[in-house]
Amino acid sequence: MATPTFKSVNVKPDSARSATVALNYHLQLADRQLAEVTMRRPTIGDLLDHEPKGPDDVEAEVELIGILCGLKREEMRLLDPTDYARLQDQYVRFRAVPKS
Repeated sequence: MATPTFKSVNVKPDSARSATVALNYHLQLADRQLAEVTMRRPTIGDLLDHEPKGPDDVEAEVELIGILCGLKREEMRLLDPTDYARLQDQYVRFRAVPKS
């Protein structure tokens, strides 16, 4: 079995426990309007239960990011793609390993 290789990415790690991401396109939900979303750091349990199985596993990624943001699947579907990309960016910063 081949040893996996990991591509180095130039991302500044975020060691905070959570981060607030401002939305360019506010979400109108049934009970409130969202102008920002707070994402918590993923736990190993989150990754074991919901991590995407590959780069094309969009459903699992959306589910995982929704869980980290406290948003339901139906609410995630309302996000503008630009705002979703900002949430993806924050997720990547949470997962980045600081350079030693």
